[in-house]
Amino acid sequence: MKFLKLSTSIFAAVKSVWTRGSPFAALTALWPTNEEGKYVIQAEGIRLAFTNHGAALTNLWINDTHGQEIDIVLGLDDAHHYPFQSSNPYLNGVIGRYAGYMSGASYEVDGTEYQVLANAHNGTSLFNGGDEGWGRQTWDIATHINNSITFVLFDHRWNGFPGIFASCLTHTVTPYQWRIAFGVTPLLKPGPINLSQQVFFNLDGFRSNTSQKILNHKLHLPSAGLRFDIDELGIPTGDIRSNKKGGEHDFWSASRPVGDAVKEKTAECERSGDSKCALDATYMLSHKELGDKENAPAAVLSSAHSGITMELYTDQDALHVQTWSQKHGGVSLKKHQGRGEVPPHGAISLEMQGWPDAVNHPEWRNRKTIWGMDGLYTSFATYKFSVKGQEKGDLTEL
Repeated sequence: MKFLKLSTSIFAAVKSVWTRGSPFAALTALWPTNEEGKYVIQAEGIRLAFTNHGAALTNLWINDTHGQEIDIVLGLDDAHHYPFQSSNPYLNGVIGRYAGYMSGASYEVDGTEYQVLANAHNGTSLFNGGDEGWGRQTWDIATHINNSITFVLFDHRWNGFPGIFASCLTHTVTPYQWRIAFGVTPLLKPGPINLSQQVFFNLDGFRSNTSQKILNHKLHLPSAGLRFDIDELGIPTGDIRSNKKGGEHDFWSASRPVGDAVKEKTAECERSGDSKCALDATYMLSHKELGDKENAPAAVLSSAHSGITMELYTDQDALHVQTWSQKHGGVSLKKHQGRGEVPPHGAISLEMQGWPDAVNHPEWRNRKTIWGMDGLYTSFATYKFSVKGQEKGDLTEL
């Protein structure tokens, strides 16, 4: 039996090297997965599972205020089902090499215009890196230990982008915390980079005694007094809009139920006949000058029902906030979360990123949008969790 397992692993490793051309491909087939084909990392009070399809997060378990272990993110039960999804990225996957829309599916470097393969708006825009974006690729795994996993990807001119970009993505958990570290090394040709990680959260874990929606979750974006204006196609116009105190997008002045903004948005959409209405906006993060981005949260999400509060810290300068809607397609709840499909507003994603479509807005002065061999792209995101009524020592290790 051991010989058969070893032979299978060696065959898979050889196949990976042959098909993906990555020096880390051989390692990937040798790292163990659980019975669902997932890679698990854990620390005190927190446990995460991933698939290498899109480097997507599949599960995040934490104990709620009642001491029950709940899974607070969307995902699929079987990791092998991810490649059959049509979404970009795969559910809860990486977003790259360019998050959001790139207008005209083009950008300019040193006076030369580069055209990439459009996948949105009838072939006039690029969305989330294109049909072969990083969130729809099979990543390799360089290392996998008890509390950390590192995914690697070599972008060989995919979607019409010139040059080869080597990307490294490390997830690490420590007690009640999850940290993401992004790193990209451009090779041969410079190009734009705007990375993010999609994660759809429901801090109640879709418990049967809740509405299975996040409308009562409270959201606070303390540094998001501004947002990016968009046209009817969702592409940034270049204008910056104010989030007036007390208005629909005021999440900066105080913590506020997500449902308040959704109600205002729903009324607006009903007037226009849009049945796919959801909270969907990209907010500018006005970090304090010389401030410590490791200690000043960009977002705080909490649920009174589960008692869970999540704080998001990042060095990126924008946050795309969206609630689950019809545009994301039908996804079933995981077997331990309940039955049926995820309802509208059943989850919320807080996607850290750079300013959207900044590569095509030179009027936004001094924004670094193009990365070459003279510099390594890095960014981070840290999620810190706490549970009301429980001290750290009260949570058993998962």
